Amino acid sequence: MARMMTRALPLLAAAAVLALSACAQQEPLKAQPGGGAPQVNRHANGSYTVRYDNGCIVTYNQDGRRSGSQACRPGQVERADSAVQAAAGAPGAGGLTVNRHRNGSATVTFNDGCTVTYNDRGRRSGSRGCTARQVERADRAIQNRG
Repeated sequence: MARMMTRALPLLAAAAVLALSACAQQEPLKAQPGGGAPQVNRHANGSYTVRYDNGCIVTYNQDGRRSGSQACRPGQVERADSAVQAAAGAPGAGGLTVNRHRNGSATVTFNDGCTVTYNDRGRRSGSRGCTARQVERADRAIQNRG
């Protein structure tokens, strides 16, 4: 009898662990009513997380591109997009300004002094004091506002 109990204990322990792990699995997050205002958090690496009171979470990479969302109601992701764009435009947050000139050329200037210039055809003609990421962002800004 003792030998049977010795053999049965590991099986019972394994069954208990399996049952507990099945119970511990989280169900996917579901959006709750409401949500309130978006709460924007900028991380040290430049990425963003936007949270709502109803559990909606929207994440963005360092370039401000949305990288994911969960448990959001209609309209919340778009409001989060706007909130991150506004936060990125704040002083010191890497915001940029596009200036179109009369001759068709353009200049993109970042808050930190980086300047990227474009000719009248929208082709980059130079940059000063910029990182590769800033040049890419400036290129996208010119393409999007073409």
